[in-house]
Amino acid sequence: MDAQKRLELVMDGVEEIVTERELLEVLETKEGPKAYVGYEPSGFVHIGWLIITRKIEQLIEAGFTVDVLLADWHAFINDKFGGDLDKIKTCGDYFIDCYKAYGLEKEIGEGKINFKWANDMANSADYWEKVLRIAKSASLSRIKRAMTVMGRKENEGDLDSSKFLYPSMQAADIFELKVDVAIGGMDQRHAHMLARDAADKLGWKKPIALHTPLLSSLTRSGRMEMITGPTGGLDHDALARQVEADLDVLIENEAISKETRNLLQGLKKMTVEKRHNALEVLMAGKRRVGGKTPIFAVLNREDHNGDLAFDGDDLRRMNKHLNVARKELFSYLGIDPDSDLSEKMSKSDPDSGIYLHEEEDDIRRKIKKAWCPEGVPDNPVMEICKTIIFPLKGELHITRPEKWGGDMHFKNYEGLRSAFGKKQLHPADLKKEVANLMVEILRPFRDYFKTGPKTLDAVKEYSKQIGR
Repeated sequence: MDAQKRLELVMDGVEEIVTERELLEVLETKEGPKAYVGYEPSGFVHIGWLIITRKIEQLIEAGFTVDVLLADWHAFINDKFGGDLDKIKTCGDYFIDCYKAYGLEKEIGEGKINFKWANDMANSADYWEKVLRIAKSASLSRIKRAMTVMGRKENEGDLDSSKFLYPSMQAADIFELKVDVAIGGMDQRHAHMLARDAADKLGWKKPIALHTPLLSSLTRSGRMEMITGPTGGLDHDALARQVEADLDVLIENEAISKETRNLLQGLKKMTVEKRHNALEVLMAGKRRVGGKTPIFAVLNREDHNGDLAFDGDDLRRMNKHLNVARKELFSYLGIDPDSDLSEKMSKSDPDSGIYLHEEEDDIRRKIKKAWCPEGVPDNPVMEICKTIIFPLKGELHITRPEKWGGDMHFKNYEGLRSAFGKKQLHPADLKKEVANLMVEILRPFRDYFKTGPKTLDAVKEYSKQIGR
């Protein structure tokens, strides 16, 4: 394969490369180039991992070897698994099993994929010299900008001081591993640019940065994240239906606070669809789920006494009342009211992502609930089609009754995007087929972890101990 074809293979589906000229030069001049990707062993792997893992396959086909850095010290700094390095190590072993479940045992055995541990590099004085030299080459404000790779904001003022080492360590990883190409999602851009800046200032070899797309959260709030804790989540749709069925009983139940009963009375006056959407949002503990009715809008409706149940200007007070209402409804339904209430836990919403080990029912439920408005192609379900289904399957076939237009077949994402944007394809039909395909794509992971190593079970157990 000539250098130009190898370049096209490496760049297939990439969001950004810095720079294409440098990559072509490596392909033309270097025998056996080397790439790396780093992961914090910090939770369950979601389907966005498939995007980079396919890219690893393409890099190997283009003649690269790939180091996968299991950044255990980085996870320790970032307080994952309560900073317990033994648990972080077990999670790293689970990551290795994910690559084997994907079908890459041959490449691992041949040394085309090599797993490295940050702990091993941390034993080297040369590594720490690189960390310090990079830190000295960058201003504190530059380091703070790069801290977004940790899922931290620049202006977080309550961080312990170890957090400020993290970006310099990530940049040092690249130089310590002596790689030509650093791979990551677009969220890794700041760290990769820090490494390139440091290389310019220190006279080191500048790494090429290859960035793949990020998947959005299924609920439209941010990006899909690794989480700990249960990934199946609560079926808020089913919980809403249980509350609806008992609405009249709940309104008369004096064991429930007057404010909650007033809220339910207001919900009763709404149309069936709006009432269900608002209840689903309420049970999820959010203002909005999947683009559905914001619960705060309900609070401005008049209660059955003709008075406003809550003051729409006082968001803090409304949040308090919503939390009370949710806790009371959970208790009524016989569910632990503290299982999913806190602000902290909301950052790890299990319904925001699909995880490699996910059961079929959870995959279908999550995709069915995902934000995917008709005629709006920029949504999480379409992203899955673009970044996972078409690259892995090469096509998408929609089965539907003749009365709804019959079957549709798409050979590329552009055709699907056009049809969806023109409302020729309904979200329900798209979601049904995407769910079928994701069930199929993830089957090897379900099978592997049910019959193979128990690392996933260990991570699940650790997650129960620390919460999400």
